[in-house]
Amino acid sequence: MPASTLLRRPAVLLALGLGAIAAVTTLLGSLTKGPAVETKAVTLPDTAGVVAYLAFSPDGNRLAYSQRGVSKDDVFHIFVRRLPSGAAQQFTAGSANDISPAWSPDGGSIALLRLDGGRAQCIIVPANGGPERKIAEFPAAGATQLLPRLAWLRDGKSLAAVTGPENQPAAIALVDAANGSLRRITNPPDATEGDWSPAVSPDGSTLAFTRSGASDGADIYVCDLSGGNLRRLTFDDRTIRGLAWMPGGGDLVFAATLGNGMRLWRIAVNGGSPRNLFLSANFPGYPAVSLAHNRLAYTESPSVSSVWRAPLDANASAGRPILRSSGREFAPSYSRDGKRIADISDQTGFSEIWVSDSEGGDRVQITSFKGPQPGRPHWSPDGKWLLFDLRRDGGGEVYKTLAEPGSKPVRLLNASSGATWSHDGKSIYFQQHGFLFKATADGGNPEQLTGRPGGNGGVESVDGKFLYYRDRRSIWRIPTTGGAEEAAFDTDFGIFGGPLQTAQKGIYYMEFDRGDRAMVISFFDYSTKRSSAAFRTRIGDFSVPMSFEVSPDGKYILYPMVDQSQTNLRLVENFK
Repeated sequence: MPASTLLRRPAVLLALGLGAIAAVTTLLGSLTKGPAVETKAVTLPDTAGVVAYLAFSPDGNRLAYSQRGVSKDDVFHIFVRRLPSGAAQQFTAGSANDISPAWSPDGGSIALLRLDGGRAQCIIVPANGGPERKIAEFPAAGATQLLPRLAWLRDGKSLAAVTGPENQPAAIALVDAANGSLRRITNPPDATEGDWSPAVSPDGSTLAFTRSGASDGADIYVCDLSGGNLRRLTFDDRTIRGLAWMPGGGDLVFAATLGNGMRLWRIAVNGGSPRNLFLSANFPGYPAVSLAHNRLAYTESPSVSSVWRAPLDANASAGRPILRSSGREFAPSYSRDGKRIADISDQTGFSEIWVSDSEGGDRVQITSFKGPQPGRPHWSPDGKWLLFDLRRDGGGEVYKTLAEPGSKPVRLLNASSGATWSHDGKSIYFQQHGFLFKATADGGNPEQLTGRPGGNGGVESVDGKFLYYRDRRSIWRIPTTGGAEEAAFDTDFGIFGGPLQTAQKGIYYMEFDRGDRAMVISFFDYSTKRSSAAFRTRIGDFSVPMSFEVSPDGKYILYPMVDQSQTNLRLVENFK
C-alpha cells in the first residue's frame, strides 16, 4: 500500500495525532520539572561515638538526636544541629541517659526520655533553651537494643511513649503534656517483648509502631489513637530499628533485616510488600523523614565484629579474637567434641555459615544462600550435620546441612524457627506459631509440647528429660515426653537475650545488666538452685546478634565482640 494512502486513513491519523500530543506533553513536563535530581546521601560531621534516635523539627531545618562518646561508660545526651551544614550543639547534660528526642508540632519544644535507675522521666525543654519540665515518670521499658520510645501527637497536647509495666511487655501509652497522666493504648500479648518505635501519621489519626515477639524479631502495626482498628503491615519477624512516616501519610520508611543484613525499606500503609530503598548497606537505623524540604536522615554503623574466646573463669579483658575477617562474625557454636566451631560470617557480602577448627584455622564456607540470613547453627551430636533456621519473606524455615563445603542444605520444616538437637541426635525441637514442638531428626511426626505461647530458646537437658526455654523474666521447663510446664527459676536481671545452653550440672543463659550496661552469662546450678554470674562482657553495639557458647569441657567461652565501630549520621536531600 502506498505511504500516502496509509497516512490518509482516519485511524492512522488519530494515532499519529495522539502520539504527537504525548510527545509534546512529555517535553513540556520535562522542561517544567527540570533535570532529574539524584538522591544522594552525605555524611554529617562531628558524630564521634554512638548516634541514635533521630528527629526532624517540623520545618525540616533542624535535626535532634541522642549521642554518646566513644567510651562505653559515656551516657547519651541530646544534640541539635541546623541543616544542611550547621554544627552540632549539645542540648542536655547530666549523668543519666537522655534518649528519643521528639519535637512538638509547633517546633517550640523538645520532649525526651531520661533513663535513670530503671525509671523513665518524660521531660519537655524549650527548643531554644530554658528550664526543663518533668511531666511524668514511669518504669522504663527494658529493651536491650536501642529502640525509639517517644513521639508527639499532632495536637501538641499529648505524647505517645513506651512504658514498662511491671512484669509485663512494653506498651505504648499516651502521656498528657499538661498533667502527666498516662492512658495505655496498646496491649501486646503476654510472653512478648512488647511495642516500640511509636510514630504518629502526618494527619494525626494513625499510630504506627513495632511489636516484638518472643524472639529478637518484630513487625510493623498501625492503629488509631485509641488503640483500635489494629492492623499488621509486615509478617517477617525481623529486627527493626526505627520507622518514620512519609509526608503524604501513605508510606512508612523503616530499617530492618529483610533479605541480607539491615537495609532501609519503604512500605505502603494500605498494604503491599516492602521495597528496598538501596540507600545503605552499612547497617542503617533510626530513619527520620522531614515533613518539609524532602529530607531523610538515618544512621550507619559500619561495624566489624569478631568472635572472641576467653577462659570462662576470667573476664572479657582476658579474651582474644579467634574468628576475624573483614566483616561481621557472630553466632558461634562448638561441635560436641570441641574440635570445630561453626558461626555466621558476612565476609563475602552475604551472611553464610562457616566452619573452622577450634583455634579458628582451616576455615571453610558451608552455605551459599546469597540472600536470606541463616540463624545460629547447631551441631548434631555426631558432628556431621548443622541445624539452622533460614528467614525468607514468607517466614521461617528449618534446614540441616552436612558440615562440609559444597553440601546441599535440606529443608526440614516450614513456618518454624529456633531449632535445636536432642542430645541423642534422634529428635529436634523447634518453635512454630509461638509454641514448642518436637519432631524426628528429619522433621517428621511433629508433636506439640507446650500449651502456653511465647516460649523461646528450647534446649534439652543433658540427661534428655526436660526441655528448657525462656519466657521473659523466667526460665521454664517441660518433660521431653510431654506433660505439665513449670517455671524452673527466675533470673537476676529479668532482661533476656541470646540462647540457653545446658550442662551436666546446670544451665548457662544470657542477661542484660541495665545498670552496668553489660551482657552477663549466668549459670543456674541444679543442686543449689541458685544463679551466679559466670562471665561478663560489655557489648557497645547491639547490631551484633547476642549469643555465646561455652566449650564442651567448660573451660572457655565464645562471644561476639565489636572490634571497630563508628556511627555515621547520613542526610539525603530531595527524598520523595
